[in-house]
This record gives sequence, structure tokens and C-alpha cells, in this order.
Amino acid sequence: MKNETKRRIDVAANTEAGGLFRRPRPARISRDELKALVALLESSDTSLMRFGNAVSVHPAVLQHILRAANSSLMGSVTEISDATRATLYLGTRRVLYLLSTLPSEMIEEENAEKLSTL
Repeated sequence: MKNETKRRIDVAANTEAGGLFRRPRPARISRDELKALVALLESSDTSLMRFGNAVSVHPAVLQHILRAANSSLMGSVTEISDATRATLYLGTRRVLYLLSTLPSEMIEEENAEKLSTL
């Protein structure tokens, strides 16, 4: 009984200290890379395959787009697993909206990076 109680306390301590059960931080994308993705999508001569390949380099952005494409609101019957199909399914206007509304913790500011190297 005492060992079980001690084990519960250890698990709780790991959780509070950011140990075993800590959620991983999302990968970050620089503001310049985000602008390049937006420009790529807005360009009339860019294929969706090229945009899909560019997005697949950034896992956090890819996850954001795939989550929207596979949401129950979109009503997809099959699971969408790549950025090209997700962009085709959602449409460029929705993907542009998703890119413009990325959470701030996903966007890496260049000034903060320069300060940290000093």
C-alpha cells in the first residue's frame, strides 16, 4: 500500500515538473517561411503538389492543416493524410485563412532569435 501511494506521488511530481506526461512543444516556423508559404499558395503558377511539398517540411503547419481537413465539420468520409489533398479538399482560401491564424507559439520571431544569440 505504501509503495502504491509513493508511486502516485512520483507520477504527480513528474507531471507537475514537466516530466513524463508533458505535452511536446509544437515545432515552430519562422515568419519569413510563413510568408513564403502564403506567397507560394497565392501564386497563380504554383501547383498544389509544390505547395504540399513545402508544407510537409513544417510538421506543425502540416498538422494544423490536416486537423482542419479531417475535422467533423468538413464531413470527410476518408482520412486525409497529406497536405496536397488537404489543400485541394479545403480550398486555397481556407488554407490561407489557416496560415494567417496560426497560434503565436507556432511562429518564431526573428528578433527573439537574434537576442538569444547575443
